[in-house]
Amino acid sequence: MYARLRQLLGIVRLRQLADQIRHRLSFIPGLYVLGAFVIVQVTLVIDRALSGQEVPQYFATTVDSARSVFGAIAGGLITSITLLLSMMLITVQLASSQFSPRTLRDWLGDAYLKHTVGLALGTTVFSLVALRSTRSFGEEGGEIVPHVSVILAVVLGVVSLFGVVQSVDHVTQSLQIGSVARRIAADTIRIVESSDEMGPGQAPARTPSSGDPGSVDGRDSVAGGPSDDEGSSADDDPSGPDRAFDHVDEGGRIPDDAAAIETPAAGWVQQIRPASIIERLPEGATGYIVAPLGAFVPSGTPLMWVSPAPPEDHECRAELLNGFALGDTRTMQQDVGFGLVQLTDIAVRALSPGVNDPSTANDLVVHLGDVMLAIWSKPVADHREEHDGRSLVRLHPQHEEYLRRAFDPIRRYGASDPTVMLTMVRTLRMLVSEIERRSLPGPSAPVRRMIEDTINGADTDSWAPFETRQLQSLARRS
Repeated sequence: MYARLRQLLGIVRLRQLADQIRHRLSFIPGLYVLGAFVIVQVTLVIDRALSGQEVPQYFATTVDSARSVFGAIAGGLITSITLLLSMMLITVQLASSQFSPRTLRDWLGDAYLKHTVGLALGTTVFSLVALRSTRSFGEEGGEIVPHVSVILAVVLGVVSLFGVVQSVDHVTQSLQIGSVARRIAADTIRIVESSDEMGPGQAPARTPSSGDPGSVDGRDSVAGGPSDDEGSSADDDPSGPDRAFDHVDEGGRIPDDAAAIETPAAGWVQQIRPASIIERLPEGATGYIVAPLGAFVPSGTPLMWVSPAPPEDHECRAELLNGFALGDTRTMQQDVGFGLVQLTDIAVRALSPGVNDPSTANDLVVHLGDVMLAIWSKPVADHREEHDGRSLVRLHPQHEEYLRRAFDPIRRYGASDPTVMLTMVRTLRMLVSEIERRSLPGPSAPVRRMIEDTINGADTDSWAPFETRQLQSLARRS
C-alpha cells in the first residue's frame, strides 16, 4: 500500500501529506470514531450470543441500567470534549500572543491532546450506538441485554475521564517556556541530525547572463528566502556563500543555455529531495536549485534551472517539480532555519517593552546554544552532487549564517539588558570551548566574532558597575 502511494504521489508529496495530517486536529479523533463503530458492533454480537445465558453476577446488568449507564457516559463525555476543545483554543491563543504565531502548528498537532479528544469522542460514539441497540429485540422477542458493552463502556469512560484530567496537567506543563523551548530545539536538532551533513539552504548567488548578484533578469535567487549576506560576514570569511559557489561552478554563474523550471503556484518551499531531482534530470544535464528551503516562491518563478535546456515538451520539466514540496507555511520537515526563527521570535518578543521578560529570553538563548552545538557538529554539504552523468548544484548555509540568524536579533534588542548580554556571551564561549574540545567540523572564528560583536554592541550606560565588570571579565577571557 505504501509503495503504491509512493509511486502515485512521490516520496516528497507523501511526506508533505503525512506532515499535514500530523498537524490536523480531526484525523486522529476520526480514527477513534471509526474504531468505536467497529468495536461496538463486535460487542453487540457477543451480547446477542450471550442472550438467554447465565452470566456471572458481577458481569450481569439489565436493559434499564444499561441505558442509564450509556446515557450518563455519553452526556458526561460530551461535556468533557467541550472542555478539551476550549483548553486547546485557549492554548493556541496564549501561544500566539505570548510566544510566536509560527508555533501554532505544533500546538494543533499535539499528539496527547488529539488522542485524548479521540478517546473521549470514540467512547461517546460507542455509548450512543450501544444505547440505540438496547432498544432492539431478539428474533424470539427477548430483549438484548448488553452485558459486555456496558462493562467496556464503563472502562472506556473511566479511562477517558482520567485522560481529560491528565490533559489539564499536560497543557499546563506544555505552556511553560522551558517545555516550549525544549520541544522546538529538539525538533530543530532532529532535522540537523537527520543527515550526515547540514541540509540545503542557499541558492546560487550569481545570474546566468551577467554574473552579478541581484540581477533583475529573472534568473537570480527567489525573493523571500534567506539572503546570502543576511547577518553573515561573507566579505571577511573566505568560506562565505559567494566564494563557496565560485569554486563549485566555473564563473560562479548559471549557464546562458539553462531553462527555468517554474513553480505552478506560490508557496513556501517545505522540502527539497535531491535524489528525486537528479533521477529526473536528462542524461548529461546539470540542475541549479535557486529556491532555498524556507523561501517564499511567487507563482511562475523558477525553482531551478536545467542546462542544457530540455525541449519544451520534455517530460522532465513536470517531473522535476516532484522533487519540491511547497505549502502555505514553513514547516519543520527539513527547514533548520524555521526552528531558529521560532526560538528567536520568542526571545525577541520577551525583550519587547510590552513584555519585558529577560528571563524568558535567557531560556531561549541557552537552548539556541544547544542547537548551535548540533549544527557545528556537521560539516557544510558538498555543493555539487553527481549521479550517472547528471549533476545538481546548490549552495548550503554556512555555519555563521545560522549563528547570525539565531543571535543577531537577540543581540540587537537585548543590548541594554545585562542578564541577556551576559547569558549570550557565556553561551557563545561554551560553544567555542566545545568546538575546540571536541574538534567539531564547524569553525570557531565566526563564534569569536559574534562574541566580540555582542560585547562591543552592549549598551552599558544603565548597567551597574558590577555588571559592567562581569562583561569586561568575559571579554578578557574571550
